[in-house]
Amino acid sequence: MSDERQILAWRNPDEDSAGFIEGHKDEECRKAAARAMNLLLQQDRTKKNLMDRLYRGGFSERASEYALQYVMQFGYLDDLRYAQNYISCHKGDRSRKELRYKLLDRGVPPETIAEAFLEYDEDEEHEALRKMLRKRLKGDSLSDMDYPAREKITAYLVRKGYPLSKVRAVMREWAEEETRPY
Repeated sequence: MSDERQILAWRNPDEDSAGFIEGHKDEECRKAAARAMNLLLQQDRTKKNLMDRLYRGGFSERASEYALQYVMQFGYLDDLRYAQNYISCHKGDRSRKELRYKLLDRGVPPETIAEAFLEYDEDEEHEALRKMLRKRLKGDSLSDMDYPAREKITAYLVRKGYPLSKVRAVMREWAEEETRPY
């Protein structure tokens, strides 16, 4: 049995009592659904990303829509799950603002992003900011730096999406920790 038939054997669209999608007997629709399943086996994707990949693969809009609906009915494609996973994987390295823009760029709707951020903790952004500052300092002492060098680091962190007030607070906290006697 070919890979395509194995994948489509999970559920035969002909047996769908509600007539799930018209045109499911079309060979192009079957191939698009098999391709969508194979793409999702490789990595989790957004709806937009999957549609783009199917279009680039030469499938028509109708076949791509069928494939999208086919994988969605099994729960294999979920933008909320994708956004939550993306946030949990990258929250230690990126600001909330940067995460939001990356998800928007990947085609996740703003409402879905807002829902995914409900579990996001502000302390995690604070730790990500400290990590980014440590990386930027490269072992140098913040309290020994002159004003232009500190402002350069501040500007870098703000461009990365951290609020200026948080950047200044973390830098102040960092400098205090450096000057504390042990």
